[in-house]
Amino acid sequence: MTRRIPAWGYAALLGVVGFLIVFKPWQLPSERAREAAQHLRDSSVYVAPGAPGLVDPVRAREVIGDRAIVVAIFDDEPPREYADEEDPSRALCDEIATLVPTNLVIVFSADEGEYASTYCDGPAFPAPTRGDDSAEDFSFKVILKAEASWQYRVTDTDLTPEIEEYALAFDAEAAEAYGEIPRRGPVDDVTDVGRLLLTGAAMVSATVVLFLLLRGTALALRNRVGARGAAARRRAAVDARLNRLADRVLHPDGPADPEHAKEYVLILHEFREASDGPRLAELQSRITALERQLL
Repeated sequence: MTRRIPAWGYAALLGVVGFLIVFKPWQLPSERAREAAQHLRDSSVYVAPGAPGLVDPVRAREVIGDRAIVVAIFDDEPPREYADEEDPSRALCDEIATLVPTNLVIVFSADEGEYASTYCDGPAFPAPTRGDDSAEDFSFKVILKAEASWQYRVTDTDLTPEIEEYALAFDAEAAEAYGEIPRRGPVDDVTDVGRLLLTGAAMVSATVVLFLLLRGTALALRNRVGARGAAARRRAAVDARLNRLADRVLHPDGPADPEHAKEYVLILHEFREASDGPRLAELQSRITALERQLL
């Protein structure tokens, strides 16, 4: 005997789908990137335990000041979390950049047996206000200008001149591209896996509770619909259409679309409040649009 899955079970599934769509937990940054970003909330330079001492963090902080530049100095172990990437150090830099999005990022790490630097841009680093260059164009110019100078200063035991020349190039290019020096903004707290799972559980629970409350309200309204003439029959017809839509929202033919579920919940809520002809007519129009998408 096949047991039918209760309606609240489908509501829970809808909450899970919504959580996955919004938060994409499979794209969580690595522990290495999260650790660096967490420390970069309070400082422009992060130094991992076991860093080989080729970069002077005190000097780096002095040079950077409050410019929109952050530096992550890792140990001399290759970033194994990115072993499948074509450029592991670049992948690590990009992940940190997504967590400190308004900054330019410098990463010092092991790369194919050599300890070296990688440069990348935060996705929210502002585009220049003067001219047509993009933020990526600005970053590239800074790197080219800095590299032309630091190549004569860095040594096998001291990579700090890279940061010094990069800060000088940053100021020179920023004066032309922005008219001022972009400053480092606040870095959001880095969400860990535990908090993300709690958020997911809360989202699923809220979806189930909301569904049950709204569904109970809809059933109560339907039971009250009786001998009230044409208006009562009209509401009954609308309620029937909503029931058909509820089945399709909970049993979609393809991937669940949270926008459809959101529109259905809004219509159901407004249907509870609608009592006059014009409001019911407006809801019927929105139901018709939703039916065209789902039925």
